[in-house]
Amino acid sequence: MCLDMRFKPEVEKKMIAKLPDGLITVYRRVKAHRGRAYRSLFFTAKQLRAGMNKAWISHNIGRLLYLYDSGYHSFRVVGAAKYWHRNMHATQVIKFQIRKEWITAIGKQKSRVVYVTDRIISPSLRDKSAVVG
Repeated sequence: MCLDMRFKPEVEKKMIAKLPDGLITVYRRVKAHRGRAYRSLFFTAKQLRAGMNKAWISHNIGRLLYLYDSGYHSFRVVGAAKYWHRNMHATQVIKFQIRKEWITAIGKQKSRVVYVTDRIISPSLRDKSAVVG
């Protein structure tokens, strides 16, 4: 997923300041991979194993006014994640955790707010309470 637009840095700072301290629940549509880990829909080389995951490629992406480093793209609102690629076969919307300090960019994809982070905490595949759709 790439952002359709990125907010100006001063707007991002205000949005981040309004977020709570500590862990923040975000949502991603993913696939389960061989019963061991979740996998991104588009960046399939990177598995999301239970626990802390760090973005392993860092480069500027996008054709936007404000470029941003690659990372984990997540929705703050579960409905946005459920809408995103809802017709893709064998996908699930899963709860993940981030911290506001990990946010590297905020933008929109299909008019829905997306947080890009350099780290993300993934639930275990066995954690059925993490599945929301």
